Amino acid sequence: MNKLFPTYEVGSLPKLNARVNATNGKRISQKDLDEVKYLSEKFSVDANKALSIFDKNAKHKEVLTNENIEDLTDFNALLYLRLQEGLGLDFVYDGEARRREMYQHVAAKIEGFEKTPEMIRSRGPDSWRMAVCVDEPKLKQNSLDDLILNEFEFVKDNARENIKIPMDDPYMIAVMSDNRHYLEKLRDKHFNNPRKLRYEAKREFTLALARNIIRPQVKAVVDAGARWIQLDIPAATLDIEHIPIVVDGVNEVVREIDGVKFSLHMCYPRRVTLTDKNSYELLFPAILNLNKNVDHLSLELANADNYEKDLAVFAKYADQRKFEIGVGVVDITLEKQQRQEIETQEMVKDRILRAVETLNDEKLIYVAPDCGLRQLSLDRCMKLYEVIAEGAELARRG
Repeated sequence: MNKLFPTYEVGSLPKLNARVNATNGKRISQKDLDEVKYLSEKFSVDANKALSIFDKNAKHKEVLTNENIEDLTDFNALLYLRLQEGLGLDFVYDGEARRREMYQHVAAKIEGFEKTPEMIRSRGPDSWRMAVCVDEPKLKQNSLDDLILNEFEFVKDNARENIKIPMDDPYMIAVMSDNRHYLEKLRDKHFNNPRKLRYEAKREFTLALARNIIRPQVKAVVDAGARWIQLDIPAATLDIEHIPIVVDGVNEVVREIDGVKFSLHMCYPRRVTLTDKNSYELLFPAILNLNKNVDHLSLELANADNYEKDLAVFAKYADQRKFEIGVGVVDITLEKQQRQEIETQEMVKDRILRAVETLNDEKLIYVAPDCGLRQLSLDRCMKLYEVIAEGAELARRG
């Protein structure tokens, strides 16, 4: 794309309240119905079929059929495509409208994983059920359609702008799972070195997930026409010693897949470490070993609002390797929403230009939210998209 400061979404949006309540057999409020009507009119999406399903559910308490659920999912996905396009984003997806949650969406399709009976990892809205790896992880038979292909084909058929597909990274799945199989497999070999055991077990687990779970999905969508794939690694710096494992996992996923753009989305690193490095410095020098096709990093930056310091390391290593940077320009935390604080277009413009000044190359800059927006209200998501697009336009004008 020749456009300066292209804009994109990172991944998730909150599902429509009416759809969630109807699917779960709960009452649909008039407010939820009004939201569907307003959004469908605003973004020119035919809502007749969806409203008919909602009406039957509300008046007759009919249980949704599988066809009803599929129709509502398609409506939600199409609406979010039009929403992103209508608000000015240059690269779009469907807000992950078909995915339950980023971890469970994939974990449920893995042979060798066993479910735990309760929610054992919890951080407010970011809770998940940890699966236990009891054997080499492999995709369940015929799972690619539900995992990614049906979703991508729908987006490809309906998107009017360029597409960027968000997908899980293998290290993320490894971190969010109980690594029982590989710890037991390697215990005798490293019985006198627990630190080495944890490292090698996590590495084998990550590489198995890369080969058997993520890579098949990537190859499937590339064969179907995908040209930009984003791998999500929120936990890239969770364990500083494991950053080489992150790199090895990504390289295994993208190995020998050419003609496709790959990017990594990372959340903000730990602010306090036991090393002399901080922030995104923690990624270096290991990140220099990423496959050449991984040329773009989407970074959480607005939350700290310390662009000069956080991006300086990329300028420092630019003579060895340059990455495009998806600059996070709006804070997506719940705290900001609760305080009813939101960035202005001028703030977004300023953050973009600060990034340009630090990196000294405006062509490297893309513009995005800090992260996916799943935990926020849909109204706030729309406002954030608007200020991103409008702020980027102001930055183009200088």
